[in-house]
Amino acid sequence: MDLEILTDPESRIGAEVQAYPAGVIPGVRWEWPRSDRDVWFGRFAYNFADRGDFGEHDDESGGGFGLGAGWRRWQDDQKLGWHYGARLDFWDLDIDWRDNAPTTRQGATNVLVVQPTIEGGYSWNVRKGGRLDLTLGLGAELNVSTDGEDVGEGAILLLGISYMPSKR
Repeated sequence: MDLEILTDPESRIGAEVQAYPAGVIPGVRWEWPRSDRDVWFGRFAYNFADRGDFGEHDDESGGGFGLGAGWRRWQDDQKLGWHYGARLDFWDLDIDWRDNAPTTRQGATNVLVVQPTIEGGYSWNVRKGGRLDLTLGLGAELNVSTDGEDVGEGAILLLGISYMPSKR
């Protein structure tokens, strides 16, 4: 790995939150510029999931930590306005589940999830050169390793907001 990318004076660290119908994902985001209109990014986050009956069971809830990486491109060389990109996240989730009929039963499942997502959105300048990004993403939650009974997976719609401070 090229360590220069980690010490690039143009890199930024900020915060982001994504919400989806069954949860919320707060995280820390790192960005490394690759051109006037492109960045690579990484994130470390926690996925709070409350799927209710969206999954394989009558009630599924839990959460876990994850890592992700992606790319974003703006239409403007100031990294403002409309943008689009893609990301790939990996989640280690502990999901508690319960079924109510025909008899009540419950259990827990640990699942490794791969989540590819495409996204688009809009960015504004705020607060002394910082940037606020609003995004809408469409992706898939794919359970690649399951320890316990199967739990929900499938399409996911994510609404996100992130703040990146001005350059250091």
